[in-house]
Amino acid sequence: MYSVFHRFVNIDYKVHLLFSLFVRLLLIAYGIYHDQISEVKYTDIDYKVFTDASRHILKGESPYERHTYRYSPLVALALVPNITIHHSFGKILFSLVDIVVAVLIRLIVRNALDEYEMYKHKNQNDQKRRYSESKKPFPVKHRKRPRQSYKKVSSHIEKYEFDSKSYLDRMVNISMLVWLYNPLTIAIGTRGNCDSLAGFLVLLTLYTLQCKGWYFIAGVIHGLSVHFRIYPLIYSLTYFMFLSKFSFYSTEDRKKSFVKAIAPSANLKPLDNVENIIAESSSLGGHKIVPYDAKERKTVFKKEYLLYLIPNFDQLKLITGCILSLSCLTWTFYELYGHKFLYEAYIYHLVRKDTRHNFSLYFYLQYLTAWVKNIGIWQKVLMVLPQLVLILVFSVRYGLNKFSLNFSILTQTIVMVIYNGVLTSQYFVWVMAVIPLCLWQVNMPKKTVALLLTIWFAAQGAWLLPAYLLEFHGQNTFLFIWIQSVSFFCANIAVLGRLIMYFMPVKRRLE
Repeated sequence: MYSVFHRFVNIDYKVHLLFSLFVRLLLIAYGIYHDQISEVKYTDIDYKVFTDASRHILKGESPYERHTYRYSPLVALALVPNITIHHSFGKILFSLVDIVVAVLIRLIVRNALDEYEMYKHKNQNDQKRRYSESKKPFPVKHRKRPRQSYKKVSSHIEKYEFDSKSYLDRMVNISMLVWLYNPLTIAIGTRGNCDSLAGFLVLLTLYTLQCKGWYFIAGVIHGLSVHFRIYPLIYSLTYFMFLSKFSFYSTEDRKKSFVKAIAPSANLKPLDNVENIIAESSSLGGHKIVPYDAKERKTVFKKEYLLYLIPNFDQLKLITGCILSLSCLTWTFYELYGHKFLYEAYIYHLVRKDTRHNFSLYFYLQYLTAWVKNIGIWQKVLMVLPQLVLILVFSVRYGLNKFSLNFSILTQTIVMVIYNGVLTSQYFVWVMAVIPLCLWQVNMPKKTVALLLTIWFAAQGAWLLPAYLLEFHGQNTFLFIWIQSVSFFCANIAVLGRLIMYFMPVKRRLE
């Protein structure tokens, strides 16, 4: 079984891309047939909303003439071929976007692994250099072994390098396949939901930011992603911190970067055994932080942290690109469609209140207080405050580490989704798009993974039973739905906690 899995993973990634695209096209064709024979449609109801909005645009009208259309006009513009060519055009477009997302995941993970390998070898070389300058022999673990010829030694090295390279390739492929063959992401795209486009824009921002270093372009794409779906706004501080002059790669670099930023002429004594310090005292894993100075005052708030907010040139390029693209898009569509565009595309999502049953922890609260006056603002503050605090903490804690940018995006996305006032299955696509980027850094036992998945699906399944009785049989099961929503919330918190516990931004080795 293990060898079969390895063979499947090691298949050329282009074959996986083509096969997964074929699967999606097959499901789109099946969806056409299913919609004709069944009352319960395979096509998502939002897809009909998109198509109707596109029809209004063809008539020269506002897409917001279509009731419940609360998306960017770009979606309706992109799906105009639904009217002029074929009604399944949008589903094919979303499926193609899924394939591009898989390619971006592959590129980002490959870049992260390559950067980590370069950093690890650089630290090892620096460590050897420091020992040579101090005239101390570099510590090497000697093991008794039989004498070998040069030919055998060289072949052993080549085999080690080959194994290491194959491991990297395997991790890159696994990360890509987690997205390609995820049943949820396949279903969302082929049913005509546009949430994969939001994930695509987030990944494209990460790609230009990490892999290319195009900070202005990354800002432009980030502004576009915020316009398209407002939730990527929560990543702004993380991107800002990633480009900070205080950012670091390891616990040693954190001290160096801070001191050099406030006192460039300061000299720091280099630390020995850097590899062990990185692995055992990482400030971002589930491990205890080793303080640099025992006399240092331990507190969360320090006035020195205000220096983090002073932007450098790279951060200014990112901010400029974001403001430029977001303001241009907002002004253009405001001129075309007026205040209704601002309300439906932006304001509605900030003041939205859904009293119908959904996975959210807060749905029952909103249901019970729907007709209570003068409670709206305080209720909204209490609902938003927990996720806002967590998002700010994760932005700074993980955003400052060069190797944990992707994990910062993942944790913030999970927090935003599970603490949201409205939670449906399609929101988890936002998480699914980011989680493959962090697999190589989460050293979680397989049994723990299986247990968490079982708990997560069981909690979701337990919610569906009372929801079904309410929706299709009219039984008053609101209290039971809320109890299951609490259980589902706890399951998601457990997943988030274990991800943080087993996350290591820099590992001792990749083997």
